[in-house]
Amino acid sequence: MSEEIKTFLQEAEKLLKEGDYGRAAYQEMLAAKAAAKTGDFEKAAELYEKAGEHFLKDRDYDFSSKNLRNSARLFMKIGNFEKAKDLFLKAAEYFKLLRDDNNYKQCILDAAKCFEKLGQVEEAKKLRKEFT
Repeated sequence: MSEEIKTFLQEAEKLLKEGDYGRAAYQEMLAAKAAAKTGDFEKAAELYEKAGEHFLKDRDYDFSSKNLRNSARLFMKIGNFEKAKDLFLKAAEYFKLLRDDNNYKQCILDAAKCFEKLGQVEEAKKLRKEFT
């Protein structure tokens, strides 16, 4: 792990101890971006998910949904379709709550792709039915 990532995570840990979930999540998001730049997609995916969860605790549904979606995309990229599917569906819930129809639709369609990769074709069809 690079020094840059460690620094972001140390700051996040400090902020979490203070109960400052929003600022901690932002530090985790920066660490995720840094990890993705180095090609450590699994670490980046984990950090985006963590940031998404902490943004939720801060009731920041916009940043939460975007971080959960970023995490899902990376899990999909590395072939963890089960985790990606769950995160796409969770992100979709918040995009729907925010009335962000484009991102909601994209998350649902990406979740459907994951269902297909997992051999769950009927589930994929059910999800896509909403948009056909």
